[in-house]
Amino acid sequence: LNHIWFATFSEVAGVQSAITRFLLLFFNGGAAVVVFFVLSGYVLGLSLDKSGLSLKSAFGFYIKRVFRLYPAHMVVLLAIVAVLLLFYEFRTFEAASAWYAEWYRSEIGAEKILKNLALVQVDLNHIAWSLQVELAGSLFLPFAYLVARRAGLRLNLVVLGALVALSWYSFNLYLIFLYCFYAGLILPQISKQAKNLLSGSSGAVVLAIGASLLFGGFTLAGPQSLFGRVLIETAGGVLVIAYLLTPDNSGSWFNRFLAHDLINRLGRYSYSFYLLHFVILYGIAYLMLQMVSAETLTAMTLLFGCGLMLVTVPVTFWLAGLSYRFVEVPMVRVGKALTRNLL
Repeated sequence: LNHIWFATFSEVAGVQSAITRFLLLFFNGGAAVVVFFVLSGYVLGLSLDKSGLSLKSAFGFYIKRVFRLYPAHMVVLLAIVAVLLLFYEFRTFEAASAWYAEWYRSEIGAEKILKNLALVQVDLNHIAWSLQVELAGSLFLPFAYLVARRAGLRLNLVVLGALVALSWYSFNLYLIFLYCFYAGLILPQISKQAKNLLSGSSGAVVLAIGASLLFGGFTLAGPQSLFGRVLIETAGGVLVIAYLLTPDNSGSWFNRFLAHDLINRLGRYSYSFYLLHFVILYGIAYLMLQMVSAETLTAMTLLFGCGLMLVTVPVTFWLAGLSYRFVEVPMVRVGKALTRNLL
């Protein structure tokens, strides 16, 4: 199967393919993106709680979001362009999937580079589609904040339902994910109202249900249903995050795991990691496809897939740490300083 992620378990044949499809339940980039949108709504809502919302603070909010998101995107994209221009030549490989062959087929010109920098196109680093959505969600968030913080939980759930309905009827990428941000905005109310349910043994059940929905959303909804997948994954993400926000669970094994230094660093580096991992994965796969025969690769697909993970994750983690320290942190400071000076 060229697109094993889009295959149902009944369509998968062979032990290696079945194991690969199973592992993809847990190594699910789509679910991670949905959680990122929900967390954005939650964290940005808390940020607005501290500063209060006014015309000036909203303007400052937008400035800080641009400096938070754009610089790392630009640095990574320019690095991709440099590597493609200096070292890359498109080739087809017998052992490569059709999905692999979809990328970097056309020549790179100034117009393509500028459109990708401006996020008008995302074909040089295709995961940047989520940055388009994140920027749209950031534009929407101060207005949503005005509603969310003035309404009770019942009315907020009605608004959330309306945004879900909008997602159902919309074909616009930006509108499809808006309710993820709103779900994050109202998470403090949800966790407060459901505190008893989220604590103790019932909390463990909620965590298990949330994790199951988060990891299984794509499979439960079916490969063709973007709406269903996002809805199920959002529900799962809300349950997991609400569990983590409940003070009674602060000593749970899950919270202790997330408090580990390595996990904390991965959280801090996650944005740069996300921007970098696909292109590093593609680049190392490009080298491997040249060095290893098609017969060997097709005979041991799972082994080479696991090998790619073991190589690309540490490399990406290291580069993401550099990007975080030398791009993200300084540019966040610039955005804050610029906001103070202007406002």
